[in-house]
Amino acid sequence: MDQAVTNPSSLNKTISEVEFRKGWVHQPNQRGTIDIIWSCLLVLFVCIWTVINLNVPARKDGYWTQVFRKVRWSTLAICAPEILSLFASMQWNGSLQSVREMHEMGDKDWSAVHAFFANSGGFMLESTDQPEFPVRAASIHYLRVNGWIKPPKITKEEIWDRSKADKFAKGVALTQTAWLLLQCLARVVKGLAVSPLEIFTLAFVVCTACTAYFWLNKPQNVQLPTTIHMDHAIADVLLAAGDAAKDPYIDTPMDFVERPLWEQWERRPSLLAFGGLDHRPLPREPDDYAQPPPKPTLALCMWSLSMVHAGVHVLGWHFPFATTFERILWRVCSLVMLGVMCLGGVIPVISTRPNFDFRINLLWIWIRQTQNHRSTIARRWLFDLPVHIAASLYILARMFIIFEVFYSLRSLPASSYTCVDWTAIWPHV
Repeated sequence: MDQAVTNPSSLNKTISEVEFRKGWVHQPNQRGTIDIIWSCLLVLFVCIWTVINLNVPARKDGYWTQVFRKVRWSTLAICAPEILSLFASMQWNGSLQSVREMHEMGDKDWSAVHAFFANSGGFMLESTDQPEFPVRAASIHYLRVNGWIKPPKITKEEIWDRSKADKFAKGVALTQTAWLLLQCLARVVKGLAVSPLEIFTLAFVVCTACTAYFWLNKPQNVQLPTTIHMDHAIADVLLAAGDAAKDPYIDTPMDFVERPLWEQWERRPSLLAFGGLDHRPLPREPDDYAQPPPKPTLALCMWSLSMVHAGVHVLGWHFPFATTFERILWRVCSLVMLGVMCLGGVIPVISTRPNFDFRINLLWIWIRQTQNHRSTIARRWLFDLPVHIAASLYILARMFIIFEVFYSLRSLPASSYTCVDWTAIWPHV
């Protein structure tokens, strides 16, 4: 249904400012509302389906347990795709480090696929005195260097054969994403409105493309791990390690090798058993376990990505929303998201510096503690409090953006439904 409303860029109701708007528009004579919704939701769905790459499940995990786990991570991917990119980048960085270490010790067959497989819980260590538990690449390297185990007898091709990566689905995701991007660019060139839902989808694609790159060598949807048999007791390994292994473990007996790599980061104690992780040693590798970047280079790249993602929403600055209130709130929320990433995002980057000794948290799940002998009120809250505030503001702004991209469909500018005349854009003789 057509309606004429005052352009929200001004409060003066003059005839020149009257713009035609439309509610739900049907096909097939023009681009309909369902076309906008379908094209965007298809991109979101196929990107999530092809990109979400969770770790190897525990042997006891049933079908619905895995489905609910994937739904949780898919929700995170929609609400905060830059966080998913962050975890993917840290896993990618860990795989590169593992390959370097293995090659230095002479194991040239160890690839990034092996490292990803190990860090996703693909290798289970079976000893003579402990139930099997997942061992990450760093633990495998330690056990190999000290002669406790032999090299895992599985090739890169065999690991990849277990992967259920769908090349057809990835092709559909790439094609649909390219078509959406081309459509939006063409609409901008022709002066046609691009809906908030399309802007939201483009911002999502920016992060998802980076996530797909970082997980390019990570096997997808592997269901069963490979067992590494060790003809020794874990007690012997711990005894030989000396003082390094004197503390009780939190996740697995190999914590003395893996946890120092976390550089004071630890999961909040109240969440240690979340997601079926109530047994020790752990039956699987948690999906949010990833070694933090040892240098600020990667952190700077992810900081830049988060700012680009937030900045894409600012492109809707001049979009003619149905009401002035919606237009102002979109601008405010877009600026809040960009400001949080510009200012609040610098703190995690600073935390990678060797002399950083302040407490901060990530998503209220992971906490980087100060050294005990230097713990003061200032060191506990100087950076952590701004992170708390920034994260809260970001969540509120993000919730409004998600609500508005669908609520705005009730009344869009008439040009939102005008089809692009490709013959006027495509070069021809």
